[in-house]
Amino acid sequence: MEEFKMEEYIPPSIKILFQGDKEYHVFLSFKGEDVRKNLVDHLHEALTAAGLHVFLDTHKLEKGDKIWSSLERAIRSSAIHIPIFSRGYADSAWCLREAATMVNTQGLIIPLFYDVEPTHVRYPVKDSSQYQQAFLKHYDHPDRYQRGEIERWKVALHQICSHSGWSMDITGGFEAQLVKRVVNDVIKTLDRVSLEVAKHPVGMERIAEDLIQKFILNSEGGLVKSGILGIGGISKTTLAKAMFNQVYAHFDAASFVFNVRTTVADSVCLTKLQKQILKDLTNYDGKVHSVEKGISLFRDRLGGKRVLLILDDMDGREQSEALVGDWLAPGSRVVITSRDKHILHVAGVSPECIHEMSGLQTNEGLQLFSRHSFLRASPSPTYEAFSKRIVEACKGHPLSLEVIGSLLYDKKNDPDCWTEAFHNVALHPKIYEILKISYSGLSEEEKEIFLDIACFFIGEHKRYPIVFWKSMYRSVKTAISNLSLKLLVRIDDKGVFHMHDHLRDMGRSIAEKEREGTRLWEAVHLSRGESNNNNISRLRLSGDNSQRLETLYRPGLRFLHLKNLPLDGITPAMLPPNLMWLRLQNCEKPFQSSLVRNVWFFAIQGAFHFSLVDNIWDLRIMQVDGDIPSFQYLLFNILGNLLQLQHLELRNCRNLNKELVHDIDTNNQLFGQLAIREVVTHLTCGLITGQRRRVTVAIICLMVLCRKSAEATDKIQLQGD
Repeated sequence: MEEFKMEEYIPPSIKILFQGDKEYHVFLSFKGEDVRKNLVDHLHEALTAAGLHVFLDTHKLEKGDKIWSSLERAIRSSAIHIPIFSRGYADSAWCLREAATMVNTQGLIIPLFYDVEPTHVRYPVKDSSQYQQAFLKHYDHPDRYQRGEIERWKVALHQICSHSGWSMDITGGFEAQLVKRVVNDVIKTLDRVSLEVAKHPVGMERIAEDLIQKFILNSEGGLVKSGILGIGGISKTTLAKAMFNQVYAHFDAASFVFNVRTTVADSVCLTKLQKQILKDLTNYDGKVHSVEKGISLFRDRLGGKRVLLILDDMDGREQSEALVGDWLAPGSRVVITSRDKHILHVAGVSPECIHEMSGLQTNEGLQLFSRHSFLRASPSPTYEAFSKRIVEACKGHPLSLEVIGSLLYDKKNDPDCWTEAFHNVALHPKIYEILKISYSGLSEEEKEIFLDIACFFIGEHKRYPIVFWKSMYRSVKTAISNLSLKLLVRIDDKGVFHMHDHLRDMGRSIAEKEREGTRLWEAVHLSRGESNNNNISRLRLSGDNSQRLETLYRPGLRFLHLKNLPLDGITPAMLPPNLMWLRLQNCEKPFQSSLVRNVWFFAIQGAFHFSLVDNIWDLRIMQVDGDIPSFQYLLFNILGNLLQLQHLELRNCRNLNKELVHDIDTNNQLFGQLAIREVVTHLTCGLITGQRRRVTVAIICLMVLCRKSAEATDKIQLQGD
């Protein structure tokens, strides 16, 4: 008989979890007269010596419902069931009843065939075996056993025999070797039982199956490392456990290391994780004195094994160097979950092997929410519309759906609770703390930039705030890259900042509560911040706050965004001395630029006055959305004074078609001093063909002049509708 393999007798459909409520590791079912004094005695002693808790029935000579109740409870409280099929096993109605109960519990069953062929057990009425004779005797006693019960016994034997197991043939008939083999395999199986995925793993099996096909089964035969990337609470660990459950039996050994980030506080903890992996994969039970010793043991003991290693929530380079290396054999698979794409790259995960979690689909999100709030797969009709609104607010974030759903359970008669939950989805303490983990690991500069994006720059092109940040911080581009790698910020193909709604709400909450008064963007925040007005560094005011224009003067104010405000009452004494960013939207009678000479970024929407930019010497970026009184005047009288200007953006400038640029050659010397590298125009004014051609000529002239100062670093764009 061909030697059996571990993965052959663990059907994918049978998955259990050995938890505290399992009283026994192993339940042995056997016919006492056949094997009690030989195989069972030796097997029980060996399993017990290995530290396992084994149920061994010593009361089978006693009869009665009380004894059977104890046996049934023991079967349901055991992690592994081993029916030992000997020649006389089917003679015992108690043994057959035990076998049927094992099948009903849907636990892990591994049969042992002792001096009997599996086919004789599987088909007990189709041959002249002793099992056939035993069942015929049971049929002859209808007063003892109902025919339906006997049929269930036959079905149970057939199902059990569909699982591969042990037989005397695999050890050449040597019983001691068989006992040793059984004990070793039981220990491995207990170490590799399935993990509890989630109470309601909605959507996870679908994603797990896709990733298993892509990264585990369809990959090449070498070592393959893959990564699961996502923000906190997005179910990275749940997905990894679902993958583990479906494929661990295909490997020689498997290890799932939970919470690497929280476990590893120093090198001592790293050695503990190394020892855990060695124990899981090789049964190594010695000491690991140092990280270097652990790596050496990995190389010595794992070179010939195809293993599955899952490392959950990694966040440091030293973890990667200590736990993931080239010592794993070809055919092995490593799966890493992380909040940081850079960590996956350091660990050797190629970009095509990274799966970024994007949240549940809408229908899956509604089902998960309903499972927790209504204890069923769909919401109550009365709250269906509100449920969909909450699911939309959660953006497919599984933790949010679970937490808010559980919070609203038994609140079906309290609409105020539902309204409150809708408006504070991301600010529930459990969700908030999970999301904040990534923020807490940032440098101080990265934290400031993250809070700025959350409060002011979502939907903004990155080039604009970068100019603002460069006036204050040293490593702006590195900080933005780190925020992107940690998934705290997403930058689309056009260079625009985006952020998950939960992260936005978390960032604004931090800005409001932990850094009170430094960033104010709504009337309510302005009111709360009045006691600390001197700390304001970023301020956004709209027409609703016109009565608070006195707030403009703050020594530390660097960012100012004004919208729909009449500014004719602004005096020099009211304006901040260190302002670096200024945006005016539809502000009537704007103040003169001589009051804000240090601005690096200036944007205006509405009526444009040249006096606004006459004296802003340090201006790097200028955006104009609206009519320009004279394009030629702008070109020769304004831009010539803005020697630091790098980016000029013109939108909806209808007067561009009325003037052409003349005498270009006479002004070469002036324009040669400009730093402009980018000109963007949006010709949305419905020009006719001839007008468009003339405007294009004018802009090209400007481009030619700009090229003389920008040389090879130019990036000139002409965009028209």
